[in-house]
Amino acid sequence: MTATSISLPCDSVLLPKPTDLVNIFNNIINQISLLEMNGLEKEAQQLRDLLESIEDLLGSFPISISDPVFPTLTVPEIEWERRITAMVQEYHLFVQVKIMEIVDSVLPISFSVPIMGLSIDVVKLFTDPNYKVTLKAQIAAEVDTFYALIPDTYKTFDGTYGLEVNDFKAEAVWNYIMSQLNKGALGILHGAFGGLIDKFSSIWEPLGLPALPVLTDINVEQLIKDKIESLEAQIKSAPDDIKDSLRKEALAALEKISLVGYTLMDLLGGEPNDFVESMEKKMDRFKTRLRDFGEEWPKFLILEWMEKVTAFFEAIGLSALVQYITFTFCDFLKIIGLPTSLAIPAGITVSITPLLNVPEAALDAAGEVIAAGEEGSNQFPTIAKPVVEEED
Repeated sequence: MTATSISLPCDSVLLPKPTDLVNIFNNIINQISLLEMNGLEKEAQQLRDLLESIEDLLGSFPISISDPVFPTLTVPEIEWERRITAMVQEYHLFVQVKIMEIVDSVLPISFSVPIMGLSIDVVKLFTDPNYKVTLKAQIAAEVDTFYALIPDTYKTFDGTYGLEVNDFKAEAVWNYIMSQLNKGALGILHGAFGGLIDKFSSIWEPLGLPALPVLTDINVEQLIKDKIESLEAQIKSAPDDIKDSLRKEALAALEKISLVGYTLMDLLGGEPNDFVESMEKKMDRFKTRLRDFGEEWPKFLILEWMEKVTAFFEAIGLSALVQYITFTFCDFLKIIGLPTSLAIPAGITVSITPLLNVPEAALDAAGEVIAAGEEGSNQFPTIAKPVVEEED
């Protein structure tokens, strides 16, 4: 597809997939390289300026991204994929933070999540720019210490898949921290909802609503270990001439992982076109998406439960919670300032190549698409926004 204006997907979903956005930015970045190769530096700079203007619009978002993203390197494809991954992570955390703030108005709760010896206030991350700066400076000053604390399963760009880059360590630390903040925040919320039920038991019990579900724990780290730990050990000790075949085998093994009925490609929505091929980058993408979804799914199940107990929230004066049950990724992108379309400068052509390995919808025995939420479906379920009745 050739574009003079590119629409950026603003999906009204609660479980966003990052690949569409990554693919668009990969194509723009590739076009910059092609323009430079053909001596069209002015046009290449115009596209660079376009990307920089988006960074300016985003301002302090994503909050977990450094400026510059990497201390001494400029790798635009990886930088933009990291930004988009962070947007998805921060969307999920933002929703939980807003719910926590509302619950705190009637049941005081802690906003601090312990991770890697740090105690991180998730509300301050979004409300106090100085807090983020101080926290990031602390991590940067001790990056090797914090990097060592990341589970080995999630350490990438260490040369196992062909690329070793020390500059990526700080972002790897933040990437892991954000996933654990999502997990920790949900644990706090789950406890808070239990506290609300206890505090207002005289209201809760007569309503006959479904019990607060147990938090679903998807042990993604162990699943990944089971699939590729032995292969990675072989890669590190193998002769150079067979390393690549083992790396491909490990990537293929990870692609076969299924989480709560969804394949890796279901979770990604397909693969973006990588114009700079790197098995290390692909493995990082696969591991990150699996790990993050392991934290996103339990949060979605809690939102489903919240949808069923809105009568309780309204009865105890917390009707403000309802708006965040259906607060979508699109709602979040609007708040952080991502534009809905990009105007390509006159005279420049940007072709958006289709995604790779896009998963096909699961079909039933009659060849019909299995609807989201039904057994065997690979479509993410949704939660409908409540219908607001207009007053006469």
